[in-house]
Amino acid sequence: HLAAGASGRNAGFLLAGVGENYARAVHRHGRATAAEVWAFTMENHALITTMGARLDAAHRVRGSITAALDAAEAASLEASATLLAEDGLPGAITTTSEVPGGICALFSPTDGEIDPVRLVSGIAAAHAERVFERRPVVAVEDGDNIATVHLADTAIEATAVVLATNAWTPQLLSSVRIRAVRAQMLASAPAPPLIPRPVYAEWGHRYWRQRDDGCLLVGGFRHRAVADEVGYELGTTRLVQDNLDAQLLELGVSAAVTHRWAGTMGFSDDGLPLVGLAPRSRRIHVCAGYTGHGMGFAVNAAMALAACIIDQRPLPTWLDVARSARP
Repeated sequence: HLAAGASGRNAGFLLAGVGENYARAVHRHGRATAAEVWAFTMENHALITTMGARLDAAHRVRGSITAALDAAEAASLEASATLLAEDGLPGAITTTSEVPGGICALFSPTDGEIDPVRLVSGIAAAHAERVFERRPVVAVEDGDNIATVHLADTAIEATAVVLATNAWTPQLLSSVRIRAVRAQMLASAPAPPLIPRPVYAEWGHRYWRQRDDGCLLVGGFRHRAVADEVGYELGTTRLVQDNLDAQLLELGVSAAVTHRWAGTMGFSDDGLPLVGLAPRSRRIHVCAGYTGHGMGFAVNAAMALAACIIDQRPLPTWLDVARSARP
């Protein structure tokens, strides 16, 4: 059903860039590509802002905080701030007493937040007659002129098929290199006001934000159980949830936990989305592999893929799934 996967199970962060800070992204992908990626995600946020103006999706732009909890991360954030300024991108170092244990923080003023389920439902509402929920797809078959989507009881033919199935994509097309990685979260009852914007800490391994109704959303700590937090099982675990409980207490929140849940994300090998004509396919395209940052990429990625299919507009090299088939 709509927003059943990571689209509805995330914290609703609308952040620029990838999961790593800008300095680490520059080191990994090169400076030009990192700058393009940041610009692409900022365009994505602009598209969502336009949508949010007509949807009741609790869209807010109050910036975000990425907090360093040790000297190594502080140095990396300071390098990020320098590179961002040189590349004309938003972000500045600030001291922070708002994050327990924080040495310094990178403040990104253009970042935002949103209710992801209300966003997805609102976008789909305009096309309700063409959205079919609870109809499992069991296979996709490529062809010279037609691709066939096999459901349990019927089949659909089309000149182009898009697998916007993120972590589940390899179950339909094994040639797509996406790993299923689990994340866990909790939500509290309303609590006194904390930081009025999304927060990342410890290299992005822990994160939280407080909604306007006072409820706190806390997630992360997958790095404490890397080998276990994989696959499609959506159950929570005691180890990770205990760490999330401890984070609540560290924030000074005594409100009761009202919800606990898990979600499966699709991770690519290089941390960037996989978009375009699938490897060795003629009619099957993919739009997936967001590596934990689907809210920051997905709308613009879908627009880019639509333009590629309909108008033959080329995709950015760093976004094109074809790169995953290269040596």
